[in-house]
Amino acid sequence: MASPSASHSLPSWHDKPILLFCLTNFFFWLCLYLYVPILPIYAQSLGASMSMVGAIVASYSIPQILLRIPIGVLFDTINKRKLLLAGGIFMALVGALGLGLAPSPWFLFIARTVTGIGAACWVIFATYFTAYYPMEGVQKAIGMINFVQGTAVVVATFSGGLIAEAWGLTYPFWGAAVMGLLSLVTLLLAKPAVFFRGETVSWNRFTVVASRPLLIMASLLGILAQFANWAGLFSFIPIYGAQIGASKADLGIITMISLAFSAMASLAVVSLTRRWGISFTILLGSVLLGFAIVIVPFIQEVSLLKVVMVVNGLGRGLLSTVFMSLSVQAVAPQHRATAMGVYQATYSLGMLLGPMVSGFLADNVGLSAVFYLSAAICGVMAGLAYLPILPRLSR
Repeated sequence: MASPSASHSLPSWHDKPILLFCLTNFFFWLCLYLYVPILPIYAQSLGASMSMVGAIVASYSIPQILLRIPIGVLFDTINKRKLLLAGGIFMALVGALGLGLAPSPWFLFIARTVTGIGAACWVIFATYFTAYYPMEGVQKAIGMINFVQGTAVVVATFSGGLIAEAWGLTYPFWGAAVMGLLSLVTLLLAKPAVFFRGETVSWNRFTVVASRPLLIMASLLGILAQFANWAGLFSFIPIYGAQIGASKADLGIITMISLAFSAMASLAVVSLTRRWGISFTILLGSVLLGFAIVIVPFIQEVSLLKVVMVVNGLGRGLLSTVFMSLSVQAVAPQHRATAMGVYQATYSLGMLLGPMVSGFLADNVGLSAVFYLSAAICGVMAGLAYLPILPRLSR
């Protein structure tokens, strides 16, 4: 089978396979995020405590920790890769329906875990998309797929808040299920990408990939970034916003603003790293994200919280794209899914620990402690930005 690196021209948005797969990815993330801005409030309406809200949000990460590496390894070793993609979309769809039908917080916990099974397949979405590009286009492909994902999440969070405001808290879940169906349809229409032939699974092969120093470093930084993101934006910033008077629509807008600027920042990573280097990009992203989190407890106006979310999104977008790019640049093309699985499974620890630790802090110390801890985590990332293991220049 031909190497994906054989082509010297980079595909564009106008190419039909690229467009259809971007639509698949777009609808997939609508399915996963249409209800995210109202999920903490929805959980509270069913009787969940702050700690239980944290557990429900964190349950999304459990299957991602457990399954992303096996999914990545399996993806690198089989030939019918579309089946794995379709399976991930289907689980996201089923989980959305379960959330909408949930009679109690514990049922929410289970249904949210099911959506996490679907989200675990993000590892192969990103890897599948890079196969449309030659090796020199990997960073562009990562930036593009992150932009599509970010745009979808922006649309989802904005629409979800408005839907809940207009029709009720359960309707975003029904809309998410419809988006899952559309994602399956566009996936079936998309032309398959060209891959290297699958290799036989072996422990030695896996350990060689997983022990790459650059991959390990990217994964550890990913844990810190996800801890800050999931403790703040996806867990307790909505609750803080509601406390200072934000409506359900406002909560959607607050999340949307962060994710919109995150998507835009992901497109800027290639030029930023080429001009200033990867270390500076990590430092800049960490400072922006940390500042936008530490200032939250001092904000008493919903409009000001929306402004701060611009800075939050810029920092988040820079960090997520540069860390993901580093993870696949660390290995050969035929090992990308395994590397992406290691990276995403590892950073999922941050998605788990962020909400759970923060829920405990919020119940026992106060909500402000959540934001101070997350800002301190960002400070640690900034301190690690210039370690020698990180490339001085973008590839």
